[in-house]
Amino acid sequence: MFLTTIEIFGATIGLVYLFLEYRASWWLWIAGMVMSLFYIYINSKINCYAWALTYLYYLGANIYGIIVWTKNSSNDSFSGICSLPKKYYPKLIIILLLLTIIIFFVIKKYTDPQIPPLSEAFSTALNVVGMWLLAKKYLQHWYVWMVVNAIYVIAYVWLGLYFSAFLFAIYFVVSVLGLVRWRKLAGK
Repeated sequence: MFLTTIEIFGATIGLVYLFLEYRASWWLWIAGMVMSLFYIYINSKINCYAWALTYLYYLGANIYGIIVWTKNSSNDSFSGICSLPKKYYPKLIIILLLLTIIIFFVIKKYTDPQIPPLSEAFSTALNVVGMWLLAKKYLQHWYVWMVVNAIYVIAYVWLGLYFSAFLFAIYFVVSVLGLVRWRKLAGK
């Protein structure tokens, strides 16, 4: 029951975060820090330690996001939205693959995984890349979230965490809508 209560609070804050991200509001970073605390706890309780560490990373990434957005923004929250330069694609793919491999072996060796280790490792690596893309206001971060959110929905249903599965199903839909919105805004 206690985990369900924590999950409801975490999912609610997650919805606030998503709304703020969709609006490209600076406040998304504050909501992200609070949500991270909830999901560190939730994921550690269900033995998804890589995901718990992802949310620990999110704490730092949210602080980084605040700094980058404050330093590089005008009064318009949408200023600076752009497409990821093609030169970054090979580097990000290599980083993604290396992180996935490293995380996979750590999960296999040191944890008792409750979901397939490759899906936990891959989604964790995607989260690292996605947060960097978001902090830099690259609209491609939405593609990353679509994949991550799909993995989370399936995994949280598998684990019986239906509020979290519902939250990430909404995240998936809003990722599609966010991509469309940010594309239009980037074209301004």
